[in-house]
Amino acid sequence: MYESYWGLTEPAFSLTPDPRFLYMSKAHEDALTMLQYAILRNKGAAMLFGDIGLGKTTISRKLLELLDPRSFRIVLVVNPVLSPVQMLQEILSQLNVEIKGKTRQQLIQTLHEALLGFYTRGERVVVMIDEAHLIRQSATLEELRLLLNCQMNDQFLLTLLLLGQKELREKLSKVPALEQRLAVRATIEPLDVVDTGEMILHRMRVAGFIGERNPFTPDAIYQIHKSSNGSPRMISTLADQALMVGMAQNVKLIDAYLAHEVVQQHLGVAA
Repeated sequence: MYESYWGLTEPAFSLTPDPRFLYMSKAHEDALTMLQYAILRNKGAAMLFGDIGLGKTTISRKLLELLDPRSFRIVLVVNPVLSPVQMLQEILSQLNVEIKGKTRQQLIQTLHEALLGFYTRGERVVVMIDEAHLIRQSATLEELRLLLNCQMNDQFLLTLLLLGQKELREKLSKVPALEQRLAVRATIEPLDVVDTGEMILHRMRVAGFIGERNPFTPDAIYQIHKSSNGSPRMISTLADQALMVGMAQNVKLIDAYLAHEVVQQHLGVAA
């Protein structure tokens, strides 16, 4: 609604995980690099921790964008509230492997044969579990650990990536056999105030903004950062509403007063 007013060609602050809009703070860049390292160096298993709204899912989509589809077969599980058997079925389904039999042992055998086939053809399999902290059963985590037993003498036949909020740590502590197999562990931290301003401008640039300076004043950025606790998702929400209110008030800059008003409206508290 406000795009033309602010010189944009599309919404700048959608909450969908579009990799184009990912602002690569140092923490995000480090996390992406670590996950790439785990895959390209065949480390077996890796994990990405971060509180809600810090960009784990967007990083995962950026990672998938960077992997050559001719060399990698990707399994992306976005609803991991599955039993061990359901998890195996989901992985086989996404790999387009015909499911032969219904028992756990039959599924494991089918998956192992499929992984050997991919390996022979020079294809590598990546199993990415988003929102892994939602896994309810330790048995499901144990099943994922057992997938790492699918290996040749010199390399794993798949790479397992777990992305989740910090409570995933507690769940993994109950499955030490999997926790100890995590060769790579990365954590995303909240953005600082400088990154908050850079993220806002980056997203507006991607959305078509060509102005010379950030339409959010430094004081407005401070207000947004303070109220969002550095969460990219909340920063996007507040910035989006600020642009809408700014258009309604016919202003050309988002200043601290307007940002304060938006924060009060959205959070119901003083900034």
